[in-house]
Amino acid sequence: MNTAHTAPIVQRLQPVAGTLGIVGGIALAGAYLTHPPSAPPETVASVLWIWVHVGFMISLLCGVFLLMALFGRYAANGGGMFGFAGFVLAVVSLIFVFGLDYAEVFIFPTMAVEFPIVVETYGDGTMMPSIAFAFPLTGIAFVLGFILFGWELMRSGTITRTTGWLTIAGTLVFGVGLSGLAPMIIVRIGSVVFGAGLVALGLSLLRPDRKER
Repeated sequence: MNTAHTAPIVQRLQPVAGTLGIVGGIALAGAYLTHPPSAPPETVASVLWIWVHVGFMISLLCGVFLLMALFGRYAANGGGMFGFAGFVLAVVSLIFVFGLDYAEVFIFPTMAVEFPIVVETYGDGTMMPSIAFAFPLTGIAFVLGFILFGWELMRSGTITRTTGWLTIAGTLVFGVGLSGLAPMIIVRIGSVVFGAGLVALGLSLLRPDRKER
């Protein structure tokens, strides 16, 4: 492959990924700020529920493209295996969560109408035995991935320290909120802080590719 031809294409696509990162951060915060506090069948079958989780799906897809573009810059700045490991964990976690949100949009609303007893028993699906096992593991991958990748992006000079620390802090607060050990207000605060981190990461891709000090 001729890298002389592919490099300009990659450089042109980075602002697109940056814009997607901004959209994803806003969509994430907006979805959690409007997310219903509980999930009875009538709520899961509602239009609000569907649109909230469409927002999640948008944020997750945008996040994957954002991470890919950031890894490209990280590699160009001499990034190593620790950053690659964080990148992989972060992307895999987003893909797994996307699977759950796909069900929340296209499966659970119909199930809430046709088989409400299932939703009454398992809520939004996170209490199903299989998901209850996989979701915490996904959460661990998410937290470890974004913290490690955020740190490596900052260490390599790919992003500013402000953006790096905002991403790390947002990941920690958001992770605590999603653990189920904190009230919904923590989840909402975490989503706003983490969403701001995604916006900051997106903005970094709109600037010329240079090492930050």
